[in-house]
Amino acid sequence: MSHTFYQGTRIGQALKEALEEMEEYEQISPSAKRMIIRKFDDVICDTLENKVDQSLILRADRLWSFRFCDSAWQLLLKNVEFLTNSGNLVASVNGKVKIVACDARKSDRR
Repeated sequence: MSHTFYQGTRIGQALKEALEEMEEYEQISPSAKRMIIRKFDDVICDTLENKVDQSLILRADRLWSFRFCDSAWQLLLKNVEFLTNSGNLVASVNGKVKIVACDARKSDRR
């Protein structure tokens, strides 16, 4: 199952901007653009589900907000550090970070 919120990531935004520019200059058709974006969503989901075998530890200054709706958690954190299981810093974000977490078992049944 594909989730379109990956299009909101930096790489997703960059892809959409590049495809829109190519469509504007008639280098690709609108249907090809939609197909590429759909494939991007599928590949991101598949990669995260099947090829990422490590977990990250999140450490934030503040949990800005949270909600649970339609079997998905949305967390808005402020000033977040992403750490490996051994405590090594992977990335640090000053500002807000939005995390969306879905129950994979429920999405597979649909």
